[in-house]
Amino acid sequence: MKKLIHGFLLDERPAAPHPAAAAYSDLALELSARPQPGIVAHRDVVWGDEPWQRFDVFAPAQSKGSLPVLIFIHGGGWMSGYKEWTGFMAPGVIASGAILVATTYRLAPAHRLPTIIDDCIEAVAAVRARVAEFGGDASRFYLSGHSAGGHLAMMVALRNDLWKGRLGSELRGILPISGILDLHHDDPQPGSLEELAYLKVLQHPQDDVSSSPVSFAALSEMPIVLGWGSADTERVLRSNELMAWLLEKASAPFEVFRFEGADHFQTHLALADPDHPWYAALARMLGK
Repeated sequence: MKKLIHGFLLDERPAAPHPAAAAYSDLALELSARPQPGIVAHRDVVWGDEPWQRFDVFAPAQSKGSLPVLIFIHGGGWMSGYKEWTGFMAPGVIASGAILVATTYRLAPAHRLPTIIDDCIEAVAAVRARVAEFGGDASRFYLSGHSAGGHLAMMVALRNDLWKGRLGSELRGILPISGILDLHHDDPQPGSLEELAYLKVLQHPQDDVSSSPVSFAALSEMPIVLGWGSADTERVLRSNELMAWLLEKASAPFEVFRFEGADHFQTHLALADPDHPWYAALARMLGK
C-alpha cells in the first residue's frame, strides 16, 4: 500500500522504533520536497523489474560536462527507509562539484544481510550503466550513506571480493555518516537494537563479523571520511572510533569529520545546509 507524504507517493514502511526516528523521516521528506532552483531531479530511474530497482538523480540544470557521482544509500535500520530522504542534499553536493544519486535496496526481515549488500552492489552497477545519460562520469564514483546506509556504503566499497566484475576502479572514496560499522556483540541485551540485528537483519548470527566493515579495515585502499556526531548513539561512536583506530593501524587513507553537538539524525539533516563544512570534505575528496 502506498501513502502520499509531502508530495511523495511512498510504500508504507514499518513504524519507526522511536519518536526521533519518525521525526527524522518526516523532516527529511519535507526538506527533500522543497523546490531546488537550478537542479533537475530525475525520479525513479528504472533499472530492473523489482520495485526496489530504482534510483533518483539530481543534476545541475545547466550542463557542466561530465561530473563525478556521489551515490547515497539511505538508512532505516536495514528494515525501513526511503531514497526520498536524500534529495535535500542535492544543492550541497552539486555545489561541491558532483551529481547526486539516491538509491535503495530490498529490506529486512524479508531480505537480510548479506543479501542487502549484494543488492547495493547491483544498484551501484546499474548507476554506472545509466549515469552518463544524466551528466555523470561513470568512471568517478563516491559512496555515502547515513546510519545503516553508511554501513552498506562501507561494505560495498570494502568487500571487493563480492564485486564479481560488476564494479571496479570507478569507486574512488567513501563517506559514511553515522554508519553502524560493527554488528558483532558478545551479549546483545533483550530488546536492544543490537539484538534486533541478530533477530531480523542478519541471515545467520555468525554473519555478524563478515557483515561488519571493521572486519575489513585492513583491506581499505580508497580514501574514507568517517563522519559521526558528538552526541551520536553509543554503537555508532564505538564502532567509528574502532574503525578509525584500525584504519590508522593499517596506514589506510582516512580522515574523521565530527558533527559537533549533533545526534544520530542531526548528522544527516545538517546537510540540508549547502554550506555545511562536510561538503568541503566532499569537495576535497572529489579533487583527489
